[in-house]
Amino acid sequence: MHALARWFKRHLESVVFLGAVSSLAALVLWWALFARRLISENEAVSRSYLSSTVSNPSALEAQLDRLKLHSDRQRTMISMEGPTFGFLIFIGVGALFVLARARRKDQERMARLLQFTTHELKTPVAGVRALLQSFKLGSIPASETARFLDQGIGECNRLEHLAETILAYQRAVVQPKGEALNRSDALIGEILEHRSRTFGVEGVLWQRGPLVSLWADRDAFRVVVENLLDNARKYGGGTVELLESRLGNRWRLEVKDRGQGFSPDLAEQLFEPFSRHSTDGVSHGSGLGLYLSRQLAQQLSGTLTARSDGAGKGSSFVFELPCAAETAVPLSSAQRNADA
Repeated sequence: MHALARWFKRHLESVVFLGAVSSLAALVLWWALFARRLISENEAVSRSYLSSTVSNPSALEAQLDRLKLHSDRQRTMISMEGPTFGFLIFIGVGALFVLARARRKDQERMARLLQFTTHELKTPVAGVRALLQSFKLGSIPASETARFLDQGIGECNRLEHLAETILAYQRAVVQPKGEALNRSDALIGEILEHRSRTFGVEGVLWQRGPLVSLWADRDAFRVVVENLLDNARKYGGGTVELLESRLGNRWRLEVKDRGQGFSPDLAEQLFEPFSRHSTDGVSHGSGLGLYLSRQLAQQLSGTLTARSDGAGKGSSFVFELPCAAETAVPLSSAQRNADA
């Protein structure tokens, strides 16, 4: 009995959908039969009335033929309108069913977001609290103060990035506000400078492309690039390459690393929410970064893809956006090969 109740609860939407479709189909069928019956009864009454009031046989036959033709047309209309009406109802109920399933999935994702967020908040908060308590009790030697302070700053940076990720996750549901970004290289430069102050030297080799204008959301752009750099820092190892280019009216940024890599058939799974694939068995972060980045890229009319030749062969993530202007100013050779 309990198993049946669990099955019913799990498939409640499907059961309701099938019940609604079945009920509407029965209603349409009943309506069609009822309408045809009324047409037949009306035709019989009209025939009886004409037979009793029209004395001329030829005139009676002509009126009876017209009556039969009119009744046949009405039956044909009912035969066509019934299935059409039923099909439209089925489409409407189906659309409501799809919306209900989408809403349920959104609710499940939000519940998982809260679950993962709570879990991710506990570790840095506990670390910062323990650090402050240690300083308060004077249990940290003076020689270790700098190291422990760096750890505390790192935990605060982790909290800040988590907060930004959650806010950006909300932005992925709502259309980001677009604006003209005149210098893509200036934005990337700001991001790398901020990360240098936060994490220190990361070993990023930046190959600049032509100067282009982008129509994008500044915060969304920054979140996508930072998440790709975070992913490379966690799983890449060694130098990370940023390769800018332009293909037609599309700006392209490729983030390459020489780290763990992944099987080519796992490329799409990397962009699933709360997915944390790692070849060494170690998971980092909330698993929202790549999912969020793709959502934001799509909201900006762009794309985000991943590829790798296999485990241990590095990864490559390609972020593309439409250009806001048809012209591009090429950089000099020295500028193109500048490192950050």
